[in-house]
Amino acid sequence: MIQIRRVLTAAVVSASLGGCAIHPLPEQVAGVDTPHIVRQIRCETREAVKSTMLDFLRFIGSGLFARLPEGVRDPVADHLVALYEQQPELMDGFNSRLFPGPKYVHEREAIDLLLKAGAAYTFDFNIYEDNNIGATVNLLRDINPNFTAGINGSANRRRSNERTFTVTDTFGYLLANLNATKSRGIRYCDGQIVGPKYIYPIAGNVGVDRTVKDFSRLLLFGNLAGTDGKAGAAPTMTDDLIFTTTVTLQGTPRVVFAPVGTLLRVADASLDLNVGRSDKHQVTIGLAVDVAGVDSLRGFLFSAGRGSAGGAMIAGQRTAGRQRTGLLYAGQRVTGGGTPSEVLAVIAIDQQKSKEFRLQVQP
Repeated sequence: MIQIRRVLTAAVVSASLGGCAIHPLPEQVAGVDTPHIVRQIRCETREAVKSTMLDFLRFIGSGLFARLPEGVRDPVADHLVALYEQQPELMDGFNSRLFPGPKYVHEREAIDLLLKAGAAYTFDFNIYEDNNIGATVNLLRDINPNFTAGINGSANRRRSNERTFTVTDTFGYLLANLNATKSRGIRYCDGQIVGPKYIYPIAGNVGVDRTVKDFSRLLLFGNLAGTDGKAGAAPTMTDDLIFTTTVTLQGTPRVVFAPVGTLLRVADASLDLNVGRSDKHQVTIGLAVDVAGVDSLRGFLFSAGRGSAGGAMIAGQRTAGRQRTGLLYAGQRVTGGGTPSEVLAVIAIDQQKSKEFRLQVQP
């Protein structure tokens, strides 16, 4: 019996090697915690906004935005592009006031519209961890070799955790404030710009750049509408990214004992280990902008007279997206707020999530 206890003790010790998290969290696999993941995606979005603004400045510089005569370029935009390419950190201060005077009224409208666009990110972390252990000990009586008896034992453990939350920003806040220098010279996005991580995608680059650029182009030049398709609805776009990482470990070690001459001896013992973990991460990104100023700008962009000097009202000297407000939206699935554009982005995600929920519950 002492031998049996030793076998069972070895089984318990071996089972502990598989590990079992009481509270499953991303850092147990990825090595980075939830705030780090959020910071990574927000900083990735900030880089996407910077790249989008540079592309728009190049477009203005080409003369195509204002439909300047062929071969004529815009000197202000060309100067800014050259400056930001040499010193990217200066782009934190980019705003519409860099295009002064009545000549650039529509450029300022377009820049202000982009900077006040809202971004919302809803994170759904679903983590499941299984730690299943089975032990078998076979006994053999020496006097009667035909007599065998088996002792089986198992311990099945499952842990799960679902974490859901929403974070909001504006393009202007991301550009000007997110990476502002904190105490000791530390910036929020220091060390956060990394490439894709194919083993655990949520901890790396997830491709927000394409979403931001497509939204911006459709907003200005594609007549992007709201999610309900109604005229005058706030332009919105949502992307639903789902990443699943599954890790499994299975093993059946077996031990066979030689005869020792006792009446009842352990013939063999085996241990079944089945350790598995599944991390499903869903990130829904909503982009939206308040309708104020959209129609007048589109009236210029799609007008037949675009390119001629004209008495349009001079845009106000505002810093779109810099001031955060206390608006809050509590939807069926998502709650969040901030500026009007941030609230609209949250609403777009809530509509998407509500649609998913209805599809799941219907027979």
